[in-house]
Amino acid sequence: MKIDRVYFRGFGRWADREFLFQDGINLVEAPNEAGKSTLIQGITALLYGAKKEGVSRRQREDWYDDYQPWDRSEYGGEVDFTLDGREYRLIRSLRWDEDREQLVDKKTGRDLTEEFGMDRRKDRCFLEELTGLSSSLFTRVAHLSSRSFAGDHQVVERVRQIITQGEEKDLKPVLEQLEQEIQRIGKTTQSRGKPFGAAHSRARELEEEVEELRDVYQNLRGEQARLAHLKEERVRLDRDREDIRGQVAQIAKEVQQAERRETLREQEKNLRFRLSRWESVASKLRQLEGERREVLPPRLLSEEEADELRQLIHKHESPAARIGEIRERLESLEKETRELEEEKRPLLEIDEALLQRHLHRLDEASRLEEKLQPPDGKGTMDDRLKGIQLEKDYNQLVELQEREERCRRKRGDLEDAAGQLTRRLDLLDREKFLTQVVKSQIPPGKSSSKWLWMGGIGLLLSLFAFQNAPGIGVLLLLGSGVVLYRYNRLRIVDRQVKQNWEAQRQGLLRDREQARRERKEAEENGEPLDPERLRSRLSEEKNALKATYNELAVVMQEQEAILDRWHVPSAAELYRLVESQRQRIQEREANRKLDQQNRERLAEISRDVQAWATEAELKDRLGPYDAKGWHETLSAVADEARKAREVLQRLKLETTSLTRDRDRLQELLERTEKGMAKWTEELGTSDTQLWTDWILASDHVRRLDEQIRELSREKEEITRTMQTENWEQRLEETERELASLNVFPAEETSLEELKQRLKEQEHALEKMEAVCRQKEVEVLKLEERLSTQFDRLPSLADRETLLEEAADRLRELEKERTALETARDVLLEAAREVQEDIAPKLRPHASRWIQEVTSGRYEDLLIDPTDGLRMSVFVPETGERQPVERLSRGTVDQMYFAMRLALIRFFSENTTPLPLILDDSLVHFDGERLREALRILSRLSTEHQVILCTCQPREGDMLEKLGISFTRHML
Repeated sequence: MKIDRVYFRGFGRWADREFLFQDGINLVEAPNEAGKSTLIQGITALLYGAKKEGVSRRQREDWYDDYQPWDRSEYGGEVDFTLDGREYRLIRSLRWDEDREQLVDKKTGRDLTEEFGMDRRKDRCFLEELTGLSSSLFTRVAHLSSRSFAGDHQVVERVRQIITQGEEKDLKPVLEQLEQEIQRIGKTTQSRGKPFGAAHSRARELEEEVEELRDVYQNLRGEQARLAHLKEERVRLDRDREDIRGQVAQIAKEVQQAERRETLREQEKNLRFRLSRWESVASKLRQLEGERREVLPPRLLSEEEADELRQLIHKHESPAARIGEIRERLESLEKETRELEEEKRPLLEIDEALLQRHLHRLDEASRLEEKLQPPDGKGTMDDRLKGIQLEKDYNQLVELQEREERCRRKRGDLEDAAGQLTRRLDLLDREKFLTQVVKSQIPPGKSSSKWLWMGGIGLLLSLFAFQNAPGIGVLLLLGSGVVLYRYNRLRIVDRQVKQNWEAQRQGLLRDREQARRERKEAEENGEPLDPERLRSRLSEEKNALKATYNELAVVMQEQEAILDRWHVPSAAELYRLVESQRQRIQEREANRKLDQQNRERLAEISRDVQAWATEAELKDRLGPYDAKGWHETLSAVADEARKAREVLQRLKLETTSLTRDRDRLQELLERTEKGMAKWTEELGTSDTQLWTDWILASDHVRRLDEQIRELSREKEEITRTMQTENWEQRLEETERELASLNVFPAEETSLEELKQRLKEQEHALEKMEAVCRQKEVEVLKLEERLSTQFDRLPSLADRETLLEEAADRLRELEKERTALETARDVLLEAAREVQEDIAPKLRPHASRWIQEVTSGRYEDLLIDPTDGLRMSVFVPETGERQPVERLSRGTVDQMYFAMRLALIRFFSENTTPLPLILDDSLVHFDGERLREALRILSRLSTEHQVILCTCQPREGDMLEKLGISFTRHML
C-alpha cells in the first residue's frame, strides 16, 4: 500500500492544502507545532473516518474535537492510495451531521462505494476489507512510536489469526456468541432486564410478599383487639372533656370581673395624672415669669441687633491679633532673604540656559566617545571579495532556476499528453464496462416493513390486553410505540438508501453517456481509437518524459551544490545572503564616515565648553577636561543654583503675600472701629465685655418669653378640657364604683394569673377535644381498614406456590449460565495455548532487525505474547535476561524500532505491503544510532513507502551525507 496524495479541505490547521508523497523515503521537516502530527492524524482520519470502532453505538473518536478546522466549516478531504496495483481515491467528509464517504477507481473513474457492504452502524469499512486491518490495528503497526506493546492484545490476536487459523477459523465469533448468550441470561442479580436477574427479582418479590402476607394476617388479629380498647377509651375521654368545659366557664367569669377592676383603676390613675399636670403647668409658668424679671438687661436687644453687635466685636478682635503676627513674620523673611543673597551670590549669577546647553554638549561628547571604533581595513576587503563570489553564484542559480522552470513546463506538457493518450485508451473499454455495471445494479430492499407489521400487531394486542390486564396493555402499548418509532427511523434510512442508489445509478448513466460522447467526438475529429498507434505514441511521450526528468535531476543537483556551498536551503535565502553582504559592506563604509564626524564633533565640544568654564570662573572646580566628569560636576552645580533660586523665589513670594494680607486687615480694622463708635454712642458705654453680657441676657429673655408663651397655651388647653370633661366629678364616680368591686387583698387574684389559668384551661380543652376527635377518627379508620383488608387480602397458599415455581426457574437459569461460562473458559484457554506459537513466528523477524539496529550488540529479542508483546533481551555484560524497559532510553527506542520493523514486515508478507509512518520517532537516537536507523529505512523503502516526520534538520543532513535518495517536504 502506498499513499500518493492527501488533500485536506479542512482538518485542524490545514485548510485547502495538498501533500504529494513519492515512493521511497518522504522526509517531512518542520519545527514543533507546525502541523506534523496533524498531518499524520489527518491521513488516518481520511482512511478510516471519525467513528470510534469497537462500540455498538455511533460515537466520535477522542481526537475529533481537537482537530476541528480552524477557519472554515468544511471538515474532511481526499486521499489517493495504491493497493495491489490498483489506484484508489477515497473522498470523506468528517462533519458529524453530514458524514459521507466515496471510494473511486482512479484509472476507470468507477464508483466502488456500493461494492462494500455496510456494518450494523451503517458504515462502509473500505480499508478493513481491502487490507484486513482495522483503524487501531493499522495505527499500531504502521505508525512507529516509542510506546510499549504491553497489553496490545489486538495485535497479538491478529498475528495469531494469520499464523494459525485465518479469518474463516477465528474463535472470536464463537466466543462472542457464548458471551452474548451469557449476557442474554445475565451475570448478576442486579441486571433485572436479563432473565437471570428478572427471575431472581421475581423470587425475591414473591418471598417478600409471602412474608408480608403472614405478617398482615398476624397484625389483623391484633388490630381487632386494639379496636375494642379504643372504643372504651373514647367514652372516658368524653366525660373528661365535659368537666374541663365547666371549669373554663367559671374562670372566664372571674377574668371578666378582674378586667373591669383594672379598667376603673386605670381610669382613676389617668384622671389624677391630668389634674396634677394642670397644677404643674401653672407652677412652672409662675417660676419662668420671676426668672425673666431677674435677667432682664437695661437695654433689651433684638435678635438682629444682637447678631450685628456680635459680628462687630469679632471683626475688631481678630484682625488686630493677625496684624501683629504678620509684622513679626515680615521682619524674619527680610533677614533670611539678605543672608541667602550674600551666601549664594555666585550660584545666582550663573546663566541657567547657557549651563544647560553645555551640559547637553558634554552628554553628547560622552556618548560619542563610547561610539569611537578602531579602523578595520582588512575586514572590509574580505567582505568585498565574499560579496563578489556570492553575486556570481546567485546569478548562476537564477539561470539554473529558469532552466528548471522550462524543464518543469516541458514535463507538464508531456505528462498532459501522456494522460490524454491514457484516457483515450481507457475509452476503448470504459463504455462497455459502465453498461455492464448499470445492468448489474439491483434496487435495495426495504428493512422497515417488518417493524411496521410488528408495531401493528403490538397495537392490536395492547387493545385486547386493556380489557383484561391494563398493566400489560400499557407495556404493550409502550413497546408498540418504540417499534413504530424504530420503523419511522428505518423508513427514513430506507428512503436515504434508495435516494443514494438512484443518485449512484444516475451518476453511472451520466458517465456512460459521457464516455459515448467522448468516443464519438474523437471519431468525428479524425482521431480513430487505434490501440497500437496510441500505445506507440504513449511510449514516445514516456521516453521524452524520462529524458526531461534526467535533465531536471541534473539541474537540481547543480542548484543543490550551490546551496550547499553557502549552507542555505533555497535561492531566496541565498539572495538574502547577498543582500546581507551588500548591507554589511555599506554599513562598514557608513560607520567609518560616522566615526570621523564624531571625532570632529568631540574636538568642537571640548573647545566651546572649556572656553565657557574659564569665563564663568568654574575651571578650578572642574579640574582637567573630562567630558563625563565635567558633566557630573556641572550637574551638581546646576542643582545647587536651581535650589538657591527656588528658596529665594519662595521667600519673596511669601513676603509679597503677607504684605498684601496686612494691608487688607488694616483696612478692615478701620471700618470696624467706625461701626463700634456708633454703638458706643447709642448704648452709652464702649466696654465690649458689657456689650457681650447684654447680648447673652437678651438671648436668655427671648428664650424665656418663648417658653412662657408655650406654657400659657398648654394651660389654657388643659383648663378648657378639664371644664368640658368634668374631671373632678368623674374621679368621684370612679372611686365609688371601684370601692363596690374591691375584695380583700388576701383573696384577690391578679388579672394575669386569671388569664393564664383561663388560657391553660382552654388549651387543655382544645387538646382534649383534639384527642377525642383523633380517637374517633382512629376508630373509624381502623374499622374501615379492617373491613377493606379482609375483603382484598389475597390467598397465602397461592403465593407460596408461585414462590416455589420462581425458585425452580432461577436454579435452571443459573445451571445454564454455568455451562456457558465453562465452555467460554475452555475456548479461551485453548486460544491462550495457541498464542504460545506466536513468539517463534515473530522471533526470526525481530532478531534480524535487532542485530542490524544495535550493530550486533543484541542478537536475540525474546517476545512474551501472554501480555501483549512484552520484550526482553540477554544483556552481553551479565548474560542475564532483562526486560527492555530496564535499559537506557536510547536502547529501549532501538528495541521498539526493531519490533515495529518486524511487525510491519510480518503483516506485509501475510497481507499487503504497508507504509511506515514515523513521527519524531528517532529524536532520542544519537548520531551513530540515527545513521544505522536511516540505512535500515533506506533498505526498507525499496518495498515500503516511508514517511519520516522530524522537527530537526539532522535527519535530512545525514540522509544527504549517506547518499540516500529521499523527497523533502517543508511545512
